[in-house]
Parts: sequence; structure tokens; C-alpha cells
Amino acid sequence: MLQTNMKSVIKYAIELDIDYIESFLGYEGDKVLKIITKSKDVVDLIESYAKNLDLDCKYEYEISGEHGPAYNLFIGVEDPSVFKLKK
Repeated sequence: MLQTNMKSVIKYAIELDIDYIESFLGYEGDKVLKIITKSKDVVDLIESYAKNLDLDCKYEYEISGEHGPAYNLFIGVEDPSVFKLKK
């Protein structure tokens, strides 16, 4: 289910006007999908799509980023297979 949702978002995002896409392990082993685009409309479309899949989504606007002024969109998914220590 986890990988299916992430793959679905990636397939959807690739068809849109994006500049960059990356997947990595975040803090405490959570899986993170980072998408960079210059279009606010694309951010709204991806955010809506992710919410329909029950995925958390956050974005920020970065003025002087590596790809110029752009929106950085982050979709995080907690991976239940990763062992976590009690705090």
C-alpha cells in the first residue's frame, strides 16, 4: 500500500510541469517524496491528489533555491517496517 501510493503520486506528477523529483529516507526512517515546480497550480493539483490518497503534504516557496525561485513540495509517509526507538 505504501509503495503503491508513492508510485501513484510519482506517475501523476511526471505528467505535470515539474522541474525536479526526488525520493529519500527522512527523519526516523520516514519515506519522503520531494517535488520542485515553479507553478502554484501544479502544487495545488499534487496536494489535492496526495490528500485523496491520505498522504500528508507540505510545501514552501523558496526564492533562491538550486532551481531558482520555486515551490518545494514534500510528501511524507511513515514506513511501518522501520524499527523506531521509544523516546
